[in-house]
Amino acid sequence: MAIKLAAVFLMGTAVGVLYRIPRHLLLYSSFTGAVVWLIYYIAITSGANVIFGAFLGSVAVGFLSEFLARLLKKPTTIFVIPGFLPLVPGREAYTAMRYMVEGQYGQGVATAMQTMLTGGAIAFGIFLSATVYRLVINYRVAKANDTGKS
Repeated sequence: MAIKLAAVFLMGTAVGVLYRIPRHLLLYSSFTGAVVWLIYYIAITSGANVIFGAFLGSVAVGFLSEFLARLLKKPTTIFVIPGFLPLVPGREAYTAMRYMVEGQYGQGVATAMQTMLTGGAIAFGIFLSATVYRLVINYRVAKANDTGKS
């Protein structure tokens, strides 16, 4: 597991370099990817299905990215992109297409459905966590402004 975690961290660094993330932020963006993959891995090994594991990981991406963006005063996408890439079901998409080419349409459709559901879970998890985080922050700011007026 430690080797996989190190590989995910290095993958996050490589993606950060590819997308020209500033050097001083590469550690944070790679850390986001490693933490997210660890959450996904723990969920899968605990018996959760791949879709739910991807959802949990993407919720972590959203919260961690929003937190780091506020802390470091940088755009959220710097942390989101390297964070969600370990969750992307690329192998499953390839397998679905291979099944279709080989004429195993039932397997192909089933694998494609799981791939699409996983992608949807990733998108919904990031959306949900980012929205909740921003609502909480805005509520706290509004509450602080209201108490200052009294």
